[in-house]
Amino acid sequence: MIWVDREVKNIKKRELPLEWVDDMKTPSGRIHVGSLRGVVIHDLVYKVLLENGVKTKYTYVFDDHDPMDSIPSYLDYEKWEKYAGMQLYKIPSPVKGYKSFAQYYAKEFQDVFESINCHPQIIWASDLYNLGKMNGVIREVLDNADKIRSIYRKVLKVKQPRDWHPFNVVCTKCKKIGTTSVYKWDGRYVYYRCKPQMVAWARGCGNEGKISPFNGKGKMSWKIDWAAKWKVIGVTVEGAGKDHMSAGGSHDIASEVVKKVFRYAVPYPVGYEFFIIGGRKMSSSKGVGASAKEVSEILPPDILRFLLVRTPIERTLDFDPYGDAILNLFDDYDRCMSAYFDKLEKKLPEGKQGEVLSDFARIIELSAVRPLPQARMFLPRFRTIVNLSKTKTHILKFFEEQKGSSLTSGEKEMLEERVVYTQVYLKEYARDDIKIQLTEKSPKRHRLTREQKEFLRKLNNELSTLKTRNREKLQEAIFELLNKNGFQAKEAFRGLYQVLLGRDYGPKAADLILEFGIKKVSQRLKDLL
Repeated sequence: MIWVDREVKNIKKRELPLEWVDDMKTPSGRIHVGSLRGVVIHDLVYKVLLENGVKTKYTYVFDDHDPMDSIPSYLDYEKWEKYAGMQLYKIPSPVKGYKSFAQYYAKEFQDVFESINCHPQIIWASDLYNLGKMNGVIREVLDNADKIRSIYRKVLKVKQPRDWHPFNVVCTKCKKIGTTSVYKWDGRYVYYRCKPQMVAWARGCGNEGKISPFNGKGKMSWKIDWAAKWKVIGVTVEGAGKDHMSAGGSHDIASEVVKKVFRYAVPYPVGYEFFIIGGRKMSSSKGVGASAKEVSEILPPDILRFLLVRTPIERTLDFDPYGDAILNLFDDYDRCMSAYFDKLEKKLPEGKQGEVLSDFARIIELSAVRPLPQARMFLPRFRTIVNLSKTKTHILKFFEEQKGSSLTSGEKEMLEERVVYTQVYLKEYARDDIKIQLTEKSPKRHRLTREQKEFLRKLNNELSTLKTRNREKLQEAIFELLNKNGFQAKEAFRGLYQVLLGRDYGPKAADLILEFGIKKVSQRLKDLL
């Protein structure tokens, strides 16, 4: 059982009339790929709840009501600095054709998550505020400012000033929200100061005044705002990354506020580890790391979703596209797809191995971006396509020879898609030494040890009678051959690598044999022995 099935099993026990799954993000710039993990995690919970017959909804909030609190590094600072502290939905788009700065970057992110089959209902925070839907919770927050100050003391060990209120208004003079501080609430108006040096990222104008806090004229501090949206929307399930879910973090504050101020139940928390690129945590506003859009251009949609689905939520997902990572990811996908076909054909073995393969099949089912095939299909290996592309080999012909028949339309479609992403990989991410090519000549026979010759002879016999091109079953057959005859794996494989590659090392034996094709490897062994 994979993580999402366990989580849903616990959620289902609550027997609520409606489970409302939600996630949120501030579109302060290109949204980094780390945020994509949250979208997929909540999407999986939503879909598995539906599978289990639970009435459920899934929404995604774009917090466009937040202020611009930094200028992304890829924008001209001098041009955009004047907008710092203003609400994102009131700032112009960097590209024509969009209503605002927020909408442009939100739409870019939305296009990515919809391409990997995540389709939550979109909610704009500016609509919640401007249409008055937040008015009730705003009043509750201002009426209970002293209670919230005590929560900050208890949870964060931070003592706020006696006149501090967890609310920022839009300055009537400079129109900034990130520079204002509310110091009084009389039940009708809030009194505020727009401070020139309140924050490092924006300058206030020094204006003082009073204003109604309702109908979009201000917003709650974000930890309080988080809790308020849970109540206003009706959220029952919402998680976040470990930085927010750690002890004393944002989620603890929001949880205390939602219980003690809003009198609403804390949504079921699905906490998860970071999604980082090459060991680096990312920031949308600072332009650090890779955006979701950039990563979506590296991998086909089903492979990108697979990357996110297969990784347990308690494990950091560190993806480095350089080197072998992409090649290994495609291999892992194909391995899980093979298990999915075994499940379709009711061929999963009993016991622990069957449980593992069943989980592999489940991962494929939940990684689907388009309808999955309902019968086994030939999977053209991405790693092989990479090598064939380097040698200018006729790729379709190669795989039809490997399969032993013409590719179906679905198999051709997969091959064509992988060829496209092969070019991206080769251009941007492949190592110079990734190429695996059959040596033109096999080594002299006398350079092989007696044990190596005997292993290769028996391996050739095995290959000549083998009726499967399944990687896992071929690997099993090879290791059975080793164990049955007492061959030393390291020594035996060294001989195989010398015969095929002209060196002492290489990929897994089964992978190598399938890379070149069983017939070609068998012929090389016959010529040698």
